[in-house]
Amino acid sequence: MSLEVWIGTIEISYFEGEKPEIRKYAFTVVTTWASNTEEFTQKCKRMLESYGWHLLGVERANPVSALHDFSEEVTDMLEKTTSNPNAIIYGTFYTYPVM
Repeated sequence: MSLEVWIGTIEISYFEGEKPEIRKYAFTVVTTWASNTEEFTQKCKRMLESYGWHLLGVERANPVSALHDFSEEVTDMLEKTTSNPNAIIYGTFYTYPVM
């Protein structure tokens, strides 16, 4: 299988720096080179673990389509990823409370 630039949304959990007893939850978009969903997921997991964060799930992970119109932030992420075969780029973290 050949490597392509992939994009997906991931859900994560982490502990806040100032309050290490408080677990936070967030989601973000990730771009990286991968040949399939499993490789995309493993790269995300390794990247998150390097920060002490945890991968909770992966949604809509697919090879990037030239037909899709991306936001400015994602377009910038894709440019960085395309120029670096080792890149794992993540976007803005959107946190949310857990009830």
